[in-house]
Amino acid sequence: MLGIPLRHLARYSEIISVLIRYDLGYFVMAQLPLPMTTSIGKPTQRDYSEADLAQIGARLRGALTELGPTFIKMGQLASTRSDILPQPLVAELTKLQDQVRPLSFADVRHVLESSLQQSLDTIFREFDPKPLAAASIGQVHQAVLTNGDKVAVKVQRPHLREVANVDLEIFKTLVAQLEQRTDWGKRYPLRLILDEFGKSLLAEMDFMLEGRNTEKLAQLDRQEHFIIPKIYWEFSNATVLTQEFMAGVSVSQMLHTKNVAPPASDYNLPLIAKQLSQGLLQQILRDGYFHGDPHPGNILFLPGGKIALIDFGIVGTLTDTMRSQLAELVIALIHGAETQLLDTLSQMGIVPEQIDRVLFQEDVSVLRIKHFKKPSGK
Repeated sequence: MLGIPLRHLARYSEIISVLIRYDLGYFVMAQLPLPMTTSIGKPTQRDYSEADLAQIGARLRGALTELGPTFIKMGQLASTRSDILPQPLVAELTKLQDQVRPLSFADVRHVLESSLQQSLDTIFREFDPKPLAAASIGQVHQAVLTNGDKVAVKVQRPHLREVANVDLEIFKTLVAQLEQRTDWGKRYPLRLILDEFGKSLLAEMDFMLEGRNTEKLAQLDRQEHFIIPKIYWEFSNATVLTQEFMAGVSVSQMLHTKNVAPPASDYNLPLIAKQLSQGLLQQILRDGYFHGDPHPGNILFLPGGKIALIDFGIVGTLTDTMRSQLAELVIALIHGAETQLLDTLSQMGIVPEQIDRVLFQEDVSVLRIKHFKKPSGK
């Protein structure tokens, strides 16, 4: 069947079923140069208006959510590539959230007990069956250990890695066809993008790695206003992560939830914004080891003006050379030194050697005037 491995047939069937349910079958056949035809046996062709693409994007967002973490994460990645996808699709994919239907408490108990080889009642004095958050990779529950410590327990969805591995193999097949049969598939490094995506996704599914990332950032952090949770290693492994509970209000709650207590007016928001931006920049430029996914749900405001960072499944690293080059880029932007900017970007391998330097410097100058504003001094 079109060269599809037998072990992939069930997942292919599920994917096609979801796409058809969201009325995306025609879009897939028209856009992807696969050996698929219409009911009359002729390849489909169609030009889409912006309104069409916006509607398709909304349906695509629903389908990706239903198909699970690999597709959700791929959609989130695609939303950052406006150089490849049309803007109406990008706008809809930007709304793609990492939240899905929560696991039943019976499933949570089974994963937790089979993974830790202990009964839930011997580990926890209390365990809230209602999750604090339910995402595509796992969900988090509030609990109290037998020693009285309040913790957040992250439990991975069952069979997640097996499904992700199959999905990644399917993506490789699709990328190979795009590279062979489309001009833009030949023009963009789709295989390299997919390889990096796959590594990041599988790393995010290793909760032991997340725990080590958390501890390393806590050891490097020297900022009084930042708090990073403690890891309870005796109750953690690759599929269960137990960490200190952070009783705070997330940025996403503050932005989207009414009647949050305490209300946003109780916080010194300009000071928090300054502390948060300075703290993250210090992680990047000083330590070269930083939170790789600081979205609004991973930033908590705590009493006393403290900021808690959570969820370190993804971290970024920069070598001394890369940090130095990044600093040079900032200095070049501040001073409007387009030649220095181009030279530094070339050293970093970001722009090709055969680039038209004059046109590049003109483009940078236009962007700098448009987006970079000097402080007023007030």
